Amino acid sequence: MAISYEDELKKSGKILFTIKGVSMRPLFRTAEDAIFVVACKPEELKNLDIVLFNRVKPSVGEQYVLHRIVGRRRDGKFIIAGDNCIDWDIVDPKDVLGVVKSAQRGNKPIKLTGFRYSLYKFFWCKPYKFRSLVLYIRRKLYNLAKKILRRG
Repeated sequence: MAISYEDELKKSGKILFTIKGVSMRPLFRTAEDAIFVVACKPEELKNLDIVLFNRVKPSVGEQYVLHRIVGRRRDGKFIIAGDNCIDWDIVDPKDVLGVVKSAQRGNKPIKLTGFRYSLYKFFWCKPYKFRSLVLYIRRKLYNLAKKILRRG
């Protein structure tokens, strides 16, 4: 029987796994990056932390999702979005399983501190509504270009 991320975090307080998906690009790359997540208390979390949470969608079922906290609602729920996503999730703090403490690509650490990372968070992650608009327009232009190239 396979043990879930949630069970492992409850048991040992930490997990290490490889990224699947593109929702956190350009920061993390699918099948290349290893992520170290530790259990946390919701009151310790702050804006722009990258968290692992459990999402249930009727069409897909249960999923583990690694996205960034981009805001907090008055009712205490988190607004969470992937760095490469148009949409965001409203997540109850009890559904947050852990927070990313470190990451690496191959044998090299991915810096989650420093001036460059701070700029990335400030200009790309923090304005998530603006970022959603930019990504939406980029995808529309990409699809339009594909249509034009197919005709020509």
